[in-house]
Order: sequence, then structure tokens, then C-alpha cells
Amino acid sequence: MKNKRKYPRKFCSESSFFATRYGLHECFIKNIGNKGAFIETDLFLPEGNVVTVAVPSIKKNSSIKLKGKVVWTDQYGFGVEFREAIHF
Repeated sequence: MKNKRKYPRKFCSESSFFATRYGLHECFIKNIGNKGAFIETDLFLPEGNVVTVAVPSIKKNSSIKLKGKVVWTDQYGFGVEFREAIHF
């Protein structure tokens, strides 16, 4: 199966949070790239929902908040495409 992503992903398992219009939710960031991430969560979000993901930073006890759109979803979580590319 061919990878359709323009930007490579880094695998991880970071505990984090994301915000929706429904509130704040716990999650795990399972992989992340310059323009998106896979968010593992029990919460079902349909495609098109806007979320803000708190991505842990290198700095101790801080995070970067990235806004994006849910582009696909399954029983394990969802894929989010960030509005702006980030650089690691």
C-alpha cells in the first residue's frame, strides 16, 4: 500500500489533550508529521470537525497548541491535518 502523505511521520506514544467544541479530551499522539498526526482516543469525531491538539514540546512542562481538521476517523481515533506545517 502506497503512503499518500506528503510529509513523513514520526512514531511516538505521547500522552496529550485535544480540545473540541465539546470540551477538553485526553488522548495519545501515536504518530506526528509536519502537517498532521494520528490521535488515539475513545471519542468519535466525524470528518470535518475542528480540533486543537496540545503537542508536547521539548521544553519541560510545555506544549504547542496546533489547530487542525479531522480528515479521517476509525474505531481507534482520528487523523488530523494541521492548518499550518510544523517543523521538528
